[in-house]
Amino acid sequence: MVRLYKLGCDMSDKASGAKGQLTHVQTDGDNTYYLFQPKGLNPETGLPVDSKWICAWRVVDGLKVQVELPIELVGTAVRDRASGFGGIVTFVELHINGCLHALIQAKGEVKKTGAMVVESNFDIRRLTGARVPTFGSDGAMVRHMKKKPSPAPSTAYVPTS
Repeated sequence: MVRLYKLGCDMSDKASGAKGQLTHVQTDGDNTYYLFQPKGLNPETGLPVDSKWICAWRVVDGLKVQVELPIELVGTAVRDRASGFGGIVTFVELHINGCLHALIQAKGEVKKTGAMVVESNFDIRRLTGARVPTFGSDGAMVRHMKKKPSPAPSTAYVPTS
């Protein structure tokens, strides 16, 4: 169990003063980041204003709750059954609807550029690995997916300073 701010509740960002909601949380057990969606629409596009990853100290008026997350996945090797992408879990991510994702960093570098392979985000139900939670039978997996559908993955927290 981990104590985190509850997703979907109204709150404010201490640094900017903006009001909004937390929609995702990424944690490795020691470091925790929240995806903050400010209230409001971009007047030029009519779309929601851009969300931003923030640290916990920036959350004002947030409600803390106990959340069960598979933190034991962090630091372990996993592989995505669909694509074959594999690497080490760097963060566990909880979406507002309850879906769990893992951020995975592959070893090595891109041959053409020499850059690190980009960290990728996967629903944990697609993963295999020694510490990946199981959901029992195929029927249990289907029920779990209906109860907690997987949204499109978000981008990982990237420090800006």
